[in-house]
Amino acid sequence: MEKQHLISKIQQIVKDEKFKIDAFFFCGFPGGTPNESLKKACEKYLETEEKGEQNTAIIQELVAELEKAIVIVQSEKSGNVTNNAADMKEILDNKAYL
Repeated sequence: MEKQHLISKIQQIVKDEKFKIDAFFFCGFPGGTPNESLKKACEKYLETEEKGEQNTAIIQELVAELEKAIVIVQSEKSGNVTNNAADMKEILDNKAYL
């Protein structure tokens, strides 16, 4: 597993959460429940990676938010266009590479 692959998965989660927020508030589109804390944790992690920094507290925060979010996402309808449970599971399965 390459770290860059995990980073691309995290970037996709951010995009999905932004879509959920926009769809939920502007269109009433059923894109799933927006998860602002997950989006923020992903963005924090991506910012530190962009700077070339390694911050254990930020990684732990990201993992904790992913663990909480995956429970919620898995309980949502499987046909949801922004159900990113597979991406979250893949990141959690390979969290040692973060």
